[in-house]
Parts: sequence; structure tokens; C-alpha cells
Amino acid sequence: MKINFEIISTILEPFITIHAAEKTPQLVQLSDEIQQLSNSLNLTGYRDTKRKMISVLEINRIQTSGKRVICQTPDGAYELHQRIYELAGTLPHNLFIRTSSSEIIRIACIKEFALTPTGMYQIILRDGQQTYTSRRYTREIRKELLS
Repeated sequence: MKINFEIISTILEPFITIHAAEKTPQLVQLSDEIQQLSNSLNLTGYRDTKRKMISVLEINRIQTSGKRVICQTPDGAYELHQRIYELAGTLPHNLFIRTSSSEIIRIACIKEFALTPTGMYQIILRDGQQTYTSRRYTREIRKELLS
């Protein structure tokens, strides 16, 4: 089996296409296993009395507000019942970056960085929101994303 990667920076959500001469049981099993793997990357979000399974690919950012952990998605905000340090350890490191002790951002949602006079970075997201890194995470962001 040949595996190709096509990296396109404008794609916000990765997808997989299988090219074959015919649909075989092995290919169906492979697609089922890929689907199970991608479904394991879900979090449970709460809004009012409703509960929703949220794919990590839907998440724009996660931040704390008081003692609550809030997950921002394109269709609104959801409360998560995990602590932000737990999420930082479980979210895929190639998709998310921690910008402060109270915020994690999906890398694909970042539009640009601007260096502030104090040495921190201002992060401008694709939806127009702005946030700032803490000094503690500036070095990591520079190493991971800006080098």
C-alpha cells in the first residue's frame, strides 16, 4: 500500500481519501479503524442541560473562566469538565498549542502573530478574536511555530 501526504495550509480539517480499483473487505476494515481512531478524539461539552460530543477538530480554543473550562467551537461555547492541564496533556500536540496557563488554541485557527513591546506575542485568530501569550509560553511558541 502506498501512502501519500498532501499538505495544504488552507485546509482547516484533515480528511482521508482511499483510492483503489475496488472496494475490498480489507479497505472497509481500514476505513472503520480510521473512523474509530478519529472518533476517540472527542470531548464531552455541556451547554445548559444539553451534552454534546465535540470532535477536537471542531475546537477553536479552550480557556478558563474562573473555575470553569470553556471550549469555543464554530457553533458556540461549551463547558468542559476536565481541567485545562489535563486537556493540554491529552490533546494532539501537532494540532494544539498552549499559549498560557489558562488557554489552549488550535494551531489551524491562528491567523498571525504580532510581537508586543513587552516581549509577548499577540495572537490574532482567523475569526478576528485576539489573545496574548504569557511570558512563560512565549519561548515554546517561538520554538514550535515561529522558527
